[in-house]
Amino acid sequence: MKAIQFSQYGKANVLEIKDVKIPTINAGQILVQVKAFGINPIDWKLRSGAMKAFIPLPLPFILGSEVSGIVMKVSDDVKHIKVGDNVYGRTQHAYAEYVSMDADKTQIIPAFLNFTEAASLPSGSQVAYSALKTVGNIQKNQKVLIHAGAGGVGTAAIQIAKYFGAHVTTTVSTRNIALAKQLGANEVIDYRATSITTLKNDFDLILDSVGGQTQIDSWDLLKENGTLITLVSDESAQFTPSPNKKFNFMRGVQDNSSTEVNQLIESRKIKPIIDQVYDFKDIAAAHTKSETGHVSGKLIVVI
Repeated sequence: MKAIQFSQYGKANVLEIKDVKIPTINAGQILVQVKAFGINPIDWKLRSGAMKAFIPLPLPFILGSEVSGIVMKVSDDVKHIKVGDNVYGRTQHAYAEYVSMDADKTQIIPAFLNFTEAASLPSGSQVAYSALKTVGNIQKNQKVLIHAGAGGVGTAAIQIAKYFGAHVTTTVSTRNIALAKQLGANEVIDYRATSITTLKNDFDLILDSVGGQTQIDSWDLLKENGTLITLVSDESAQFTPSPNKKFNFMRGVQDNSSTEVNQLIESRKIKPIIDQVYDFKDIAAAHTKSETGHVSGKLIVVI
């Protein structure tokens, strides 16, 4: 099969299409013919070597954590998925024509979604659900601040927070104000025009996927007993001490929320937001776009 891999850290041009063996499956797994996969910021951070001190990779390496496709093989102990099913979910090494997936982390694609749309949903929505519900224990009528509301996690987080009945404020660039409002945000802050330091310190829950000074300033926007969850870095050494506020540096999806998130997708509480679709051979262009940080929703690669 064809797969996209890299043999050395570097810029997007280190990504190459190579012939590799089709993966085998173990108990509890399925083999999927890939139709589309999503690009996430973690992908280019791993490829560039920016994270090699924390996550060293065995090179050559195949990236990719979310995928959609057709089931080609099923292990004997898997009963809820069969050959021929259209599925989507989180996995590893998704930049390939075939991928093995854990059946308990895989869902049948709702009939109203195509492969491209389905591939855009697993990572951002499950990370957002983990942060807001699993870790943050979001409650109805809470005031929630979501940074980078136009990104893959942010667009899902706005929709999930609204589902749980929260009052949502989000930060976006000027061009994404309309998108944030369309997704249901109650208040939209253009971070280019307005500093978050001007906001009141009355947020129950803040989701940070920006880091740096944004994270530090966000700590001061929490009310007593509020929670700040970050996905990108730990700046807590620079926070003003407060015994009643909570801080959590969340690393990846917590627990397996694929079923709960799939239910929200099936009921159309979470809808796909896609910025751009690329062909398999144009993976370098997709990575270059992701690195700009100016993405509205998801970048998808189709095979």
